[in-house]
Amino acid sequence: MRPRKRPVRHLGDLAREFGLRSAAGSADVTVTGVAVGSAEVQPGDLFVAVSGLRAHGADYAAEAVAAGAVAVLTDPAGADRLAAAGLDVPVLVADDPRALLGDVSAWLYGHPGRELTVVGITGTNGKTTTCYFVAAALEAVHRVTGVVGTIELRVGDETIESPRTTVEAPVLHGLFALMRERGAGACVMEVSSHALALDRVGGVEFDVVGFTNLQRDHLDFHGDMEGYFRDKARLFVPGRARRAVICVDDEWGLRLAGQLDVPVETVATRADGPGADLADWRVTDATIGLDGVGSTFTLTGPDGVVVSAVSPLPGLVNVSNAALAVVLAHRAGVPLEAAVAGVASAHAIPGRMERVVGRGLGQALCLVDYAHTPDALTLALEAVRPITPGRLVIVFGSDGDRDRGKRPIMGEIAARLADVLVVTDENPRSEDPADIRSAILSGVREVRPDGRDVHEVAPRSEAVRLGVELAVEGDTVIVTGKGHEPTQEIAGVFHRYNDRDAYRTAVDQRWQVTERPDGVTVVDASRAATLASARAALHDLVRQAGGRRTVAVLAVPDDLGTPSVTDLDELGRLAVRLGIDHLLVVGEPARAVHTGAVQEGSFDGESHLVPDAAAARSWLTERLRPGDVVLVKGSRGAGLGPLAKALATGMVAA
Repeated sequence: MRPRKRPVRHLGDLAREFGLRSAAGSADVTVTGVAVGSAEVQPGDLFVAVSGLRAHGADYAAEAVAAGAVAVLTDPAGADRLAAAGLDVPVLVADDPRALLGDVSAWLYGHPGRELTVVGITGTNGKTTTCYFVAAALEAVHRVTGVVGTIELRVGDETIESPRTTVEAPVLHGLFALMRERGAGACVMEVSSHALALDRVGGVEFDVVGFTNLQRDHLDFHGDMEGYFRDKARLFVPGRARRAVICVDDEWGLRLAGQLDVPVETVATRADGPGADLADWRVTDATIGLDGVGSTFTLTGPDGVVVSAVSPLPGLVNVSNAALAVVLAHRAGVPLEAAVAGVASAHAIPGRMERVVGRGLGQALCLVDYAHTPDALTLALEAVRPITPGRLVIVFGSDGDRDRGKRPIMGEIAARLADVLVVTDENPRSEDPADIRSAILSGVREVRPDGRDVHEVAPRSEAVRLGVELAVEGDTVIVTGKGHEPTQEIAGVFHRYNDRDAYRTAVDQRWQVTERPDGVTVVDASRAATLASARAALHDLVRQAGGRRTVAVLAVPDDLGTPSVTDLDELGRLAVRLGIDHLLVVGEPARAVHTGAVQEGSFDGESHLVPDAAAARSWLTERLRPGDVVLVKGSRGAGLGPLAKALATGMVAA
């Protein structure tokens, strides 16, 4: 995303402005853009070749020139590589071109960021949610706004997928130039610790910057928490920021607020937080709505200012995000009441406590959340528990080629705070996915040594399916770790995948209804079964039939452990009480279901016990009639899927 009207700059002016040395070629060249990735080069660009973790950008200079680059800026090592390659374009040299990249980009585009109100947000968790809350508030006073973050790059109504949390400096300043061209007045952006360490926000002076929290993450990159903190703190220095708003719910925020040389205001959202008694802005009376949609709270500020505010997302964690967003937007020029109203009106944020399927008749609430750190996972599960009448089912994993120490911690947290765990893959990258799952499960066993209600499932889409299958009305299923992400990285290959799509497919297929030409209706619910889901399926069968003859094919529902004989007996009795016309019980482990049905009053042959799926098929072939409604329900181990498929395709005729 670049401006339609391209800038025109002379290479010689660039060299003089930044004291660059010429290594080859004439400086009498016109430059109309800048790029740091060869795949992003457009005709007329200056290609900046920097040293990376695995390769040097100079090795890709030929590709950049073929794409239209008219000159190269690099370091001495890069200049040597270019000379050896005999590349016939002007080459400028700086000792550290990455450090200059932002300033060069800003200069080339005419410093467009200076004509915008720019808000930056950093922290481990909550950046994206807070960013979207601030964007909603900025829209109250700016006709056109921009968003730069993990999910998307947005200018007004135009959006594209974002390649990373904070884009490289040339892309960022090109976006600012596009915003200026389209009349934008403000931009809010997420600023990652990687971006700060790698100078991706060079050339930007933020009007207001915000800090959410600091929790364990990215230690593979930063080394330890002190290194992580130092890189985050780079956003809050004079020249990079004009003023700051810091959440002081953890010691890192309190420490950061105490060391700044820019004007700072603090926000406390937890009464037990370290900054609760010292903060300029404080949250009180926070409540979670019974509908699970959002929360309300009171925000008290300097000089006795008091406002009633709303977070449109559930959980106290989003009260923190909303409170910080209100103050950030207010200090960015939005009147306080307008900031409060704007945050309250924020739309659903992709992958952040996102409702994919709402709670309803026979249907669990299905959520997607990006929580991928120990603290974020804790907060997400604690947020969902109060709005879950039944069981809390979590589908989760952990990233490959990242901080390995957090994996067992994530397992312990999930085992402690959720009822049912489905452990799966996130982005394994170059690691063996099974090794990552094993590390998570080692933490799970610390809390649940018997492995109760714990499942290990791959691929991820099947894990999501199982989570949906195991849940019933009143339960909540939350899939964490990937959030909005549109791909899954496995062995270096990016596969198109999204948790929301996997959810929708699983929900659609959980109760697959096939209307056969002969009038038989087949309901395939054979992919998983628990005692609760089997009970619910019987109720749903009666509703589906609407008075037609019903046949329920049931195997033992043991996907959450083997039910007691008493529970199986009660399941059979329920089938009789509901008026199921024929109950076909499959397998000796489910005998108690048949026994219960007989004892409840099934004296006319309504209940039948057969040894396996083949016998069930024979029974159905003999007795199925046009107009029947047939339910097939069994656990993953029961193997009733082929029977359901044969029924649906008419291979078992009426």
